[in-house]
Amino acid sequence: MELKRGEMQSFASKHGRKGELLLRKYSHRERNKVMDYVHKFVNELLETYPVTTFAVEKLNKQEMFQDANDKLSKKISRTVWRSIHRVLKHKAPLYGSLVKEVNPYHTSKSCPRCGRVSRKVGLFVVRGVVSPWTGN
Repeated sequence: MELKRGEMQSFASKHGRKGELLLRKYSHRERNKVMDYVHKFVNELLETYPVTTFAVEKLNKQEMFQDANDKLSKKISRTVWRSIHRVLKHKAPLYGSLVKEVNPYHTSKSCPRCGRVSRKVGLFVVRGVVSPWTGN
């Protein structure tokens, strides 16, 4: 999609009004494809795990851009976390599920069962698998 978008933007800059209309049409199609994928993903998630509480982190993209290089910034800008969260929040009650927003502070360091925070998180430690306190 990236290459096609680049071609469309180049065409739009060279062909004026006709190019702008074509770019708008392509952008609309691209958004529809992304939202279709989001809805399918959320439906599959809810059908696989009905009557579940989903914890969603409140992520801030703007802060992520500051700490990232160009390649990572491009990937972050293409993500649709907020759209997934919005659709999940809308559809979850239909399946008897709940969606809870969680502060991202210490989420990868804390045990999902007991909530205790571990200091042993790094590149060589598997995140979120076992709690050093409960062994779960």
